[in-house]
Amino acid sequence: MAPIRIDNLRKGFGSLEVLKGIDLDIADGEFVCFLGPSGCGKSTLLRSIAGLEKLDGGVIRLGERDITHEPSARRDIAMVFQNYALYPHMNVRRNLSFGLALNGMKRGEIDRRVENVADILRIKELLGRKPRQLSGGQRQRVAIGRAIVREPKLFLLDEPLSNLDAGLRVTMRVELAALHARLGTTMIYVTHDQVEAMTLSDRVVVLDKGKVSQFGTPLELFYQPANLFVAGFIGSPRMNFIEVAGASGQGSGITLSGGGLMRPVTFETDPPTIRPNGKFTLGIRPDKMEIVSAGEGEIAGTVRLVERLGTESHVHIHLDDGRDMTAVVRGTHPVANGETVHLRLPPQHCYLFDAEGSAVRRRLDAETQALIHHEKGKRVA
Repeated sequence: MAPIRIDNLRKGFGSLEVLKGIDLDIADGEFVCFLGPSGCGKSTLLRSIAGLEKLDGGVIRLGERDITHEPSARRDIAMVFQNYALYPHMNVRRNLSFGLALNGMKRGEIDRRVENVADILRIKELLGRKPRQLSGGQRQRVAIGRAIVREPKLFLLDEPLSNLDAGLRVTMRVELAALHARLGTTMIYVTHDQVEAMTLSDRVVVLDKGKVSQFGTPLELFYQPANLFVAGFIGSPRMNFIEVAGASGQGSGITLSGGGLMRPVTFETDPPTIRPNGKFTLGIRPDKMEIVSAGEGEIAGTVRLVERLGTESHVHIHLDDGRDMTAVVRGTHPVANGETVHLRLPPQHCYLFDAEGSAVRRRLDAETQALIHHEKGKRVA
């Protein structure tokens, strides 16, 4: 096992700059996800660490070794691909052992490793089968097993669950989390699925247009997004945003108005700061908005659609200025299509972003602060 350090990593394809100076420190034994929309550079970053891309600049260190220019085969890294990449003419045992045999490992050690991996992944009964005789989940286990059998210092996983159906993805997430806990090896996992990233990771790297937008624990990303991009990307349904004007109020408060607000909202900063008056973006998550009686809310609109999902309902609301918002309410809430609704925006659940899109740090309640602190404490130090 080993930590990995990345300094000012840059990679382009022709005139297109894909990675624009990536800096990361990943601790020994951490499970880290690279998360972001299509085209943000997450797979290119993973392939660069694996040695599958020629870099334009920067340094990659695995433990004490500078592996920036080492061939992929010498990096002591194992990679699991999205499409499994199994040899179709070999049975599972041969797929697991082939790479070891090529490297000249003795038969006894190969057999020991294969049997150990088959036990860990519960695929002993599959060792004699060919890939075409396996289900998607079984093929993925074999692909992961082929990486484990090498006993590398670092695992790289490139969207390994994307070809599985929804139910099997949930099962495999549990399997991967248990596998990481058992092996304790550093793992880097690429995904566009924030549920995978939030449930599997010790920390998440959110990438946007070739840059690290934020690197933190899942709860830090959710409750303390560093900027507008992270706030809008993390969470489903996505955060609602309102363009407002802000003026410094009493103490640590910023008084917000405009943007369709029927009455001012006071945002409490933490620590108390004095900020110039100007334009801000107010954010609030759909489940924190409250449908209230007329005169009690800060904003109003017309219900376009109510999605009844059982325990909760998603209410899509069209505001008079043409913008749309989403509120999440209990599943039995009587709100109906075409109805005019008034929404309360509890200040303690609001987020605020300045004109450049950077977050204004907000005051968190004690319970949320304790939860974030506890999650940080679970990280591999």
